[in-house]
Amino acid sequence: MAKRLLLLFLCLAALAPLSCKSLIREVFRPPKIRVIDVALASGPLVDSGASWTAIVSLEVDNPNDYPLTVAHVAYSAIMDTRTVADGERTEDIRIGASGITVVKVPISVRPEAFANAARTVFGKRALHYELNGSASLRAPIAGTVRIPFSKTGTIDPLEILKKKGLGLN
Repeated sequence: MAKRLLLLFLCLAALAPLSCKSLIREVFRPPKIRVIDVALASGPLVDSGASWTAIVSLEVDNPNDYPLTVAHVAYSAIMDTRTVADGERTEDIRIGASGITVVKVPISVRPEAFANAARTVFGKRALHYELNGSASLRAPIAGTVRIPFSKTGTIDPLEILKKKGLGLN
């Protein structure tokens, strides 16, 4: 009799997490995160030897009827084939319910890696970049959920300089 009760208890214990997972899927909808902007906040004109700060703006679209908290953001930035920035942010950021919140994440750019990538790029007139990362969100029912984000593209550095009035015509 005790063996049967133990077997029944083990079966019920094994089924409980499965039913909770389906409930979480119905109650929690993962937000969408996309990179909307990257802007240089400090750079070589201020102090050429120090690391530069860029601000990455992430648009977080929360489809849930309750707020979420971004507990952790990890990222890396690649130019050409060189990693020019990586790091993490662990300060809590509140995301409003049923809407879009823009989260600004400061990242430290390594000037020497950026300069090496830029030297290669100026010969090509095209700069391939990649920004990858993930945000860990705390939700009331789902617990902590990791959501990845990524943005890739190509820019022409000389075109950017021309727009700023610093390039050749």
